[in-house]
Amino acid sequence: MAYSKGRSGTAWAAMRARVFAEESHCWICGQWVDQALPRTHPMSRTVDHIVQLSHGGAPLDRANCRLAHRRCNGRRAEPREPRRRPRRWVSVEATSL
Repeated sequence: MAYSKGRSGTAWAAMRARVFAEESHCWICGQWVDQALPRTHPMSRTVDHIVQLSHGGAPLDRANCRLAHRRCNGRRAEPREPRRRPRRWVSVEATSL
């Protein structure tokens, strides 16, 4: 597993457990979060940083960590470059029929 600034180790595990114990609703959409869902489910629980770590947010500051749905947290992430689809090359023989 690759190192993720502020999101590994026992301090991060303790922060996650604290957020999961203290909060029950997604801070982004306001809906209840089912904390029993498997972690790959789009509506499962995650901890979101209010001020993103890439913008200087404190990774282990409780005031910067909130409960969010995985889907809400992902939609709030920084925009990425669109994925390019690979070109489909057509052989010359197929086009000259």
